[in-house]
Amino acid sequence: MLKPVRRLVIGAPLFAGLLMAPTGTAAADSTPTGGATRCHVNVVCAGTSETATKPPKGGGGGGGGGTGGGPQVCSYNGREYACSDPDKGWFSAAAGCYYRAPNPQPPADDPVWKGHTPDEGKIYNATCIDGDGNIGAGQVEFFAQPPAGPPPDNPVELARSAAEEIVFPDPVPGIAPEGTSVVGVPVWFWLANSQPPATKTARGNVISVTVTPRLKSLEWSLGDQLDPKKETVKTCVGAGTPYEPKYGATPSPTCGHVFTTGSGTRKAGLFYGTLTVHWVGEVTITGGTQTVPPIDLETSVRLQFPVAEVQVLN
Repeated sequence: MLKPVRRLVIGAPLFAGLLMAPTGTAAADSTPTGGATRCHVNVVCAGTSETATKPPKGGGGGGGGGTGGGPQVCSYNGREYACSDPDKGWFSAAAGCYYRAPNPQPPADDPVWKGHTPDEGKIYNATCIDGDGNIGAGQVEFFAQPPAGPPPDNPVELARSAAEEIVFPDPVPGIAPEGTSVVGVPVWFWLANSQPPATKTARGNVISVTVTPRLKSLEWSLGDQLDPKKETVKTCVGAGTPYEPKYGATPSPTCGHVFTTGSGTRKAGLFYGTLTVHWVGEVTITGGTQTVPPIDLETSVRLQFPVAEVQVLN
């Protein structure tokens, strides 16, 4: 790694190309490609990456509720009923009843067993729908096997599970110019590895939930201000525009910055910042009618920027 430059003094034609830019500022160098594990002069020297997964907006409830889509529903005699009720239990579309096994079960000598024993099955509280669609009074029945299926799937929880399985690569920043940046010279930012990772699917008892990640925005915290409250943060939609030499010293059309102060007085002559890549996970549900909002996800990597101030000696 090159030693940080605290102050760049130009007294010979060594950097003549920088001084011949049309605006009198330095022209950008050829395209660099940053890397989280290699030290590039003004790209990334601290290859620490941090990945965080945020839950779906609106949180998540229990009992099969899906944000925005309501609980899973079951049909009986042309009407729809919630497949699960916290008090009544699970719904059987075949019988038109909710069944819930009390815990603890009645004693083995309780008459409700009607000659059966606890090792043969369980006692269930049954709440059934009558011909008019009304929920009738509860009754007690013995079943050797559960009379209704497992609890309905919670699409929000399945979406979370799928999102947690997505493997995001460490962000690879692209920054031009390749060497030390200079005060007053446009700096280009982009994400060099912007290809979204593979989708992931979580399967429940009835439904499957697939989360498809796509890049949303880049957030560059540049660390060039002494007051943290005035920290320079550049937010760019999409991956930014990779720099090419033909662009010369023009500003980036999508994501860039012009430093107004050098880093020479800072620790090791560097600005310390962070690149945060914001992803959004689009949620698709198969086998159900619920909807789940997109999931916010992010990855980040720490940055180091040497920025020099140019003086021309007569």
